[in-house]
Amino acid sequence: MSTNDPTGTLTSASPQRAEANLWFGVVLAHAAAVMLFCAVAFAANFYRMRGFWPPATALPGGFVPAVAGVLLLTGGALLHGALRHASGPRPARAWHLGVLGAGAGFLATQAAWLHVLWWHRDLRIPESGVFASALYGLSAVQAAHAAVVLMGVLRATLHGMRGLDARARLRRAVPGWWCTTVMYGVLFAVVYLP
Repeated sequence: MSTNDPTGTLTSASPQRAEANLWFGVVLAHAAAVMLFCAVAFAANFYRMRGFWPPATALPGGFVPAVAGVLLLTGGALLHGALRHASGPRPARAWHLGVLGAGAGFLATQAAWLHVLWWHRDLRIPESGVFASALYGLSAVQAAHAAVVLMGVLRATLHGMRGLDARARLRRAVPGWWCTTVMYGVLFAVVYLP
């Protein structure tokens, strides 16, 4: 990255400044995702107060939400472990792969549950009304956010496997991971709780 200084010559920006700019971009991106998610959640809550919510066909029981929540919490713990062990003498590949596995497992669990709702419980848009729209809308925003965070962890993993320092990339993934976890808690509270 290059900038012009007052004398008109090109100088190289410091690595700390470049990292600060990246960190600021990460914070803005997560803030935008959270604002979109909250807007849909508030709209869903408005309609929730006006009628029966959720329909009996949409209730997952305790198993599906518990598995998804445990995968997110486990992935967050593994991400912190990967960050802690990133500067060790051996690469923290197992930690990285654990985070990627937990994230992919979470997305697969959510996709499987939405598949069941769509094809086996006939919860479709527009026939099923606002509930289906809220469920699929919140799930889509959260899944897109989780996929972006997983791409960041994958890039950090590949960076570390080449023998390069991946700590900065992992640090940028931490707020995104916990943002996804909080989004899942809001999704569960808004959509599934009676």
